Amino acid sequence: MSLTDIQKQVLQPFIDETLENLSTMAEMNGHVEDGFADQPDQFRFKGYAICCETSGHIEGVVLMHHYPETALAMGNSIRRCVLGDEEVMESMTEDMSDALAEWGNTVVGRATRCLGESNLGIQFDAPYFVHNTDEMSSILTGVTEIITVPVHIENVGRFYFNYLIRNINQDACRGLATDKKILIVDDLKMVRTSLKRYLGKLGYENICEAVNGQDAVEKFDSEHPDFMFMDVVMPELNGNEALRKIRAKDKDTPIVMLSSVADQQVISECESLGINGYIVKPLTMVDGPEMLGQFLC
Repeated sequence: MSLTDIQKQVLQPFIDETLENLSTMAEMNGHVEDGFADQPDQFRFKGYAICCETSGHIEGVVLMHHYPETALAMGNSIRRCVLGDEEVMESMTEDMSDALAEWGNTVVGRATRCLGESNLGIQFDAPYFVHNTDEMSSILTGVTEIITVPVHIENVGRFYFNYLIRNINQDACRGLATDKKILIVDDLKMVRTSLKRYLGKLGYENICEAVNGQDAVEKFDSEHPDFMFMDVVMPELNGNEALRKIRAKDKDTPIVMLSSVADQQVISECESLGINGYIVKPLTMVDGPEMLGQFLC
Protein backbone atom coordinates (compact mmCIF):
# COMPACT_ATOMS: atom_id res chain seq x y z
CA MET A 1 0.00 0.00 0.00
CA SER A 2 1.45 3.38 -0.98
CA LEU A 3 1.72 6.30 1.45
CA THR A 4 -0.60 9.30 1.40
CA ASP A 5 0.86 12.73 0.71
CA ILE A 6 0.44 13.84 4.31
CA GLN A 7 2.24 10.71 5.56
CA LYS A 8 5.08 11.44 3.15
CA GLN A 9 5.21 15.07 4.27
CA VAL A 10 5.42 14.13 7.94
CA LEU A 11 8.23 11.62 7.38
CA GLN A 12 10.25 13.49 4.74
CA PRO A 13 11.87 16.06 7.08
CA PHE A 14 12.94 13.25 9.43
CA ILE A 15 14.49 11.41 6.48
CA ASP A 16 16.20 14.53 5.12
CA GLU A 17 17.67 15.45 8.50
CA THR A 18 18.74 11.86 9.14
CA LEU A 19 20.74 11.67 5.91
CA GLU A 20 22.20 15.13 6.46
CA ASN A 21 23.26 14.44 10.04
CA LEU A 22 24.56 10.97 9.24
CA SER A 23 26.99 12.76 6.97
CA THR A 24 27.91 15.69 9.23
CA MET A 25 27.91 13.99 12.65
CA ALA A 26 28.99 10.42 11.73
CA GLU A 27 30.62 10.70 8.27
CA MET A 28 28.24 7.99 7.03
CA ASN A 29 26.35 7.86 3.75
CA GLY A 30 22.78 6.63 3.56
CA HIS A 31 19.82 6.27 1.22
CA VAL A 32 16.16 5.39 1.65
CA GLU A 33 13.78 2.95 0.01
CA ASP A 34 10.12 3.62 -0.74
CA GLY A 35 7.87 3.70 2.30
CA PHE A 36 5.01 1.26 2.79
CA ALA A 37 2.15 0.50 5.18
CA ASP A 38 2.92 -2.20 7.74
CA GLN A 39 0.70 -4.28 10.03
CA PRO A 40 0.82 -3.72 13.82
CA ASP A 41 0.62 -7.45 14.58
CA GLN A 42 3.73 -8.03 12.43
CA PHE A 43 5.82 -5.27 14.04
CA ARG A 44 8.95 -6.45 15.84
CA PHE A 45 11.16 -4.33 18.10
CA LYS A 46 14.74 -4.28 16.79
CA GLY A 47 16.46 -3.28 20.04
CA TYR A 48 16.89 0.49 20.09
CA ALA A 49 14.61 3.39 19.13
CA ILE A 50 14.47 7.18 19.28
CA CYS A 51 10.80 8.11 19.74
CA CYS A 52 8.79 11.26 19.21
CA GLU A 53 5.11 11.34 20.18
CA THR A 54 2.66 13.22 17.96
CA SER A 55 -0.77 14.59 18.79
CA GLY A 56 -3.43 16.73 17.16
CA HIS A 57 -4.45 15.68 13.67
CA ILE A 58 -2.45 12.44 13.95
CA GLU A 59 -1.95 10.75 17.32
CA GLY A 60 0.93 8.31 17.38
CA VAL A 61 4.71 8.13 17.57
CA VAL A 62 7.54 8.49 15.07
CA LEU A 63 10.42 6.03 15.62
CA MET A 64 14.00 6.00 14.38
CA HIS A 65 14.30 2.29 14.91
CA HIS A 66 17.68 0.52 14.95
CA TYR A 67 19.12 -2.96 15.14
CA PRO A 68 21.67 -3.06 18.01
CA GLU A 69 24.63 -3.52 15.65
CA THR A 70 23.55 -0.51 13.57
CA ALA A 71 23.12 1.61 16.69
CA LEU A 72 26.61 0.63 17.90
CA ALA A 73 28.23 1.46 14.56
CA MET A 74 26.49 4.83 14.46
CA GLY A 75 27.36 5.61 18.10
CA ASN A 76 31.04 4.84 17.56
CA SER A 77 31.15 6.99 14.42
CA ILE A 78 29.40 9.89 16.18
CA ARG A 79 31.83 9.71 19.11
CA ARG A 80 34.78 9.68 16.72
CA CYS A 81 33.53 12.63 14.65
CA VAL A 82 32.19 14.77 17.49
CA LEU A 83 34.61 13.93 20.33
CA GLY A 84 37.64 12.67 18.42
CA ASP A 85 37.37 9.45 20.45
CA GLU A 86 38.84 6.53 18.48
CA GLU A 87 37.98 3.83 21.05
CA VAL A 88 35.46 1.35 19.62
CA MET A 89 32.73 0.42 22.08
CA GLU A 90 31.15 -3.01 21.70
CA SER A 91 28.17 -2.44 23.99
CA MET A 92 25.62 0.29 24.62
CA THR A 93 27.48 2.24 27.31
CA GLU A 94 26.31 5.55 28.74
CA ASP A 95 28.72 7.38 26.42
CA MET A 96 27.24 5.56 23.43
CA SER A 97 23.70 6.36 24.52
CA ASP A 98 24.66 10.02 24.95
CA ALA A 99 26.16 10.13 21.44
CA LEU A 100 23.06 8.63 19.89
CA ALA A 101 20.86 10.87 22.03
CA GLU A 102 22.64 13.96 20.71
CA TRP A 103 22.28 12.76 17.13
CA GLY A 104 18.62 11.87 17.65
CA ASN A 105 17.83 15.19 19.32
CA THR A 106 19.40 17.03 16.40
CA VAL A 107 17.42 15.09 13.81
CA VAL A 108 14.11 15.30 15.67
CA GLY A 109 14.58 18.95 16.63
CA ARG A 110 15.29 20.12 13.10
CA ALA A 111 12.61 17.94 11.52
CA THR A 112 9.87 18.98 13.94
CA ARG A 113 10.79 22.66 13.60
CA CYS A 114 10.31 22.30 9.85
CA LEU A 115 7.01 20.47 10.30
CA GLY A 116 5.82 22.96 12.88
CA GLU A 117 5.98 25.64 10.19
CA SER A 118 3.93 23.54 7.74
CA ASN A 119 0.57 23.94 9.52
CA LEU A 120 -0.28 20.23 9.41
CA GLY A 121 -2.21 20.36 12.66
CA ILE A 122 0.29 17.98 14.29
CA GLN A 123 2.24 18.67 17.50
CA PHE A 124 5.54 16.93 18.29
CA ASP A 125 6.79 16.14 21.81
CA ALA A 126 10.42 16.00 22.90
CA PRO A 127 12.21 12.78 21.82
CA TYR A 128 12.89 9.93 24.21
CA PHE A 129 14.69 6.60 23.98
CA VAL A 130 13.57 3.00 24.22
CA HIS A 131 15.93 0.12 24.98
CA ASN A 132 13.68 -2.80 25.87
CA THR A 133 10.66 -4.72 24.68
CA ASP A 134 8.49 -3.83 27.69
CA GLU A 135 8.64 -0.12 26.86
CA MET A 136 7.87 -0.85 23.21
CA SER A 137 4.81 -2.90 24.18
CA SER A 138 3.24 0.14 25.84
CA ILE A 139 4.01 2.30 22.81
CA LEU A 140 2.24 -0.19 20.54
CA THR A 141 -0.96 -0.05 22.60
CA GLY A 142 -3.79 1.33 20.46
CA VAL A 143 -1.75 1.43 17.25
CA THR A 144 -3.93 0.76 14.20
CA GLU A 145 -1.48 1.46 11.38
CA ILE A 146 2.30 1.57 10.90
CA ILE A 147 4.15 3.41 8.15
CA THR A 148 7.68 2.09 7.49
CA VAL A 149 10.58 3.66 5.55
CA PRO A 150 13.85 1.65 5.38
CA VAL A 151 17.12 3.63 5.62
CA HIS A 152 20.34 1.97 4.43
CA ILE A 153 23.74 3.07 5.78
CA GLU A 154 26.63 2.30 3.47
CA ASN A 155 28.84 -0.56 4.74
CA VAL A 156 26.91 -0.73 8.02
CA GLY A 157 23.35 -1.97 7.66
CA ARG A 158 19.93 -0.42 7.89
CA PHE A 159 17.40 1.02 10.28
CA TYR A 160 13.81 2.15 9.89
CA PHE A 161 11.57 5.12 10.24
CA ASN A 162 8.24 3.96 11.60
CA TYR A 163 5.17 6.10 12.13
CA LEU A 164 2.96 4.23 14.60
CA ILE A 165 -0.52 5.75 14.16
CA ARG A 166 -3.07 5.39 16.93
CA ASN A 167 -5.70 7.78 15.68
CA ILE A 168 -6.31 10.26 12.86
CA ASN A 169 -8.39 12.93 14.53
CA GLN A 170 -10.47 14.68 11.88
CA ASP A 171 -11.89 17.08 14.48
CA ALA A 172 -8.40 18.33 15.34
CA CYS A 173 -8.16 19.81 11.84
CA ARG A 174 -10.78 22.53 12.09
CA GLY A 175 -10.13 23.86 8.62
CA LEU A 176 -10.51 27.25 7.00
CA ALA A 177 -14.23 27.87 6.48
CA THR A 178 -15.12 27.32 2.83
CA ASP A 179 -16.65 30.79 2.50
CA LYS A 180 -13.34 32.48 3.35
CA LYS A 181 -11.47 34.32 0.59
CA ILE A 182 -8.27 32.82 -0.84
CA LEU A 183 -5.81 34.80 -2.99
CA ILE A 184 -3.74 32.72 -5.42
CA VAL A 185 -0.67 34.33 -6.99
CA ASP A 186 1.18 32.96 -10.02
CA ASP A 187 2.32 34.48 -13.30
CA LEU A 188 1.14 31.42 -15.29
CA LYS A 189 -2.57 31.26 -16.07
CA MET A 190 -2.47 27.44 -16.23
CA VAL A 191 -1.14 27.27 -12.67
CA ARG A 192 -3.76 29.70 -11.38
CA THR A 193 -6.49 27.70 -13.13
CA SER A 194 -5.22 24.43 -11.66
CA LEU A 195 -5.04 25.88 -8.15
CA LYS A 196 -8.62 27.16 -8.47
CA ARG A 197 -9.78 23.69 -9.53
CA TYR A 198 -7.97 21.98 -6.65
CA LEU A 199 -9.47 24.44 -4.19
CA GLY A 200 -12.88 23.96 -5.80
CA LYS A 201 -12.64 20.25 -5.10
CA LEU A 202 -12.16 21.16 -1.44
CA GLY A 203 -15.24 23.39 -1.48
CA TYR A 204 -13.51 26.78 -1.80
CA GLU A 205 -15.06 29.05 -4.43
CA ASN A 206 -14.34 32.53 -3.03
CA ILE A 207 -11.03 32.91 -4.85
CA CYS A 208 -9.24 35.94 -6.29
CA GLU A 209 -6.10 35.99 -8.43
CA ALA A 210 -2.90 37.99 -8.87
CA VAL A 211 -0.49 37.62 -11.79
CA ASN A 212 2.79 38.76 -10.16
CA GLY A 213 4.24 39.95 -6.87
CA GLN A 214 3.30 43.60 -7.33
CA ASP A 215 -0.25 42.61 -8.25
CA ALA A 216 -0.32 40.40 -5.15
CA VAL A 217 0.56 43.34 -2.87
CA GLU A 218 -2.16 45.47 -4.47
CA LYS A 219 -4.77 42.66 -4.38
CA PHE A 220 -3.92 41.96 -0.76
CA ASP A 221 -4.76 45.58 0.07
CA SER A 222 -7.97 45.69 -1.97
CA GLU A 223 -9.34 42.15 -1.48
CA HIS A 224 -8.31 41.48 2.15
CA PRO A 225 -7.92 37.70 1.65
CA ASP A 226 -8.13 35.26 4.54
CA PHE A 227 -5.44 32.99 3.05
CA MET A 228 -2.80 33.16 0.28
CA PHE A 229 -0.97 30.71 -1.96
CA MET A 230 1.89 32.57 -3.69
CA ASP A 231 4.53 31.58 -6.23
CA VAL A 232 8.13 32.66 -5.61
CA VAL A 233 9.60 33.31 -9.06
CA MET A 234 7.51 35.92 -10.92
CA PRO A 235 8.04 39.02 -13.08
CA GLU A 236 7.97 42.60 -11.71
CA LEU A 237 8.23 41.43 -8.09
CA ASN A 238 9.20 37.99 -6.81
CA GLY A 239 7.02 36.25 -4.26
CA ASN A 240 9.58 36.57 -1.44
CA GLU A 241 9.79 40.32 -2.10
CA ALA A 242 5.99 40.60 -2.19
CA LEU A 243 5.87 38.63 1.05
CA ARG A 244 8.21 41.16 2.67
CA LYS A 245 5.93 44.04 1.66
CA ILE A 246 2.81 42.24 2.88
CA ARG A 247 4.36 41.22 6.20
CA ALA A 248 5.42 44.84 6.82
CA LYS A 249 1.73 45.64 7.34
CA ASP A 250 0.15 42.26 8.17
CA LYS A 251 1.75 39.57 10.33
CA ASP A 252 -1.21 37.23 10.71
CA THR A 253 -2.79 36.27 7.36
CA PRO A 254 -1.66 32.70 6.53
CA ILE A 255 0.58 32.56 3.45
CA VAL A 256 1.92 29.41 1.78
CA MET A 257 4.66 29.78 -0.82
CA LEU A 258 4.95 27.67 -3.98
CA SER A 259 7.95 27.13 -6.21
CA SER A 260 9.32 24.66 -8.73
CA VAL A 261 12.78 25.07 -7.20
CA ALA A 262 13.47 24.16 -3.57
CA ASP A 263 16.04 26.93 -2.96
CA GLN A 264 16.95 26.62 0.72
CA GLN A 265 18.13 30.22 0.92
CA VAL A 266 14.81 31.49 -0.42
CA ILE A 267 12.88 29.10 1.85
CA SER A 268 14.84 30.36 4.86
CA GLU A 269 14.17 33.97 3.87
CA CYS A 270 10.43 33.29 3.54
CA GLU A 271 10.38 31.44 6.87
CA SER A 272 12.06 34.38 8.57
CA LEU A 273 9.33 36.66 7.22
CA GLY A 274 6.60 34.36 8.50
CA ILE A 275 4.97 31.77 6.25
CA ASN A 276 2.70 28.82 6.99
CA GLY A 277 4.35 26.37 4.62
CA TYR A 278 6.24 25.82 1.37
CA ILE A 279 5.08 23.60 -1.51
CA VAL A 280 7.42 22.41 -4.24
CA LYS A 281 5.64 22.28 -7.60
CA PRO A 282 4.39 20.70 -9.77
CA LEU A 283 1.00 19.70 -8.39
CA THR A 284 -1.41 17.44 -10.26
CA MET A 285 -5.09 16.54 -10.02
CA VAL A 286 -4.00 13.41 -8.13
CA ASP A 287 -2.10 15.15 -5.31
CA GLY A 288 -2.95 18.85 -5.68
CA PRO A 289 -6.16 19.01 -3.61
CA GLU A 290 -4.63 17.09 -0.71
CA MET A 291 -1.42 19.12 -0.78
CA LEU A 292 -3.34 22.42 -0.64
CA GLY A 293 -5.93 21.09 1.79
CA GLN A 294 -3.44 20.14 4.48
CA PHE A 295 -2.44 23.81 4.81
CA LEU A 296 -6.05 24.90 5.23
CA CYS A 297 -6.41 22.93 8.49
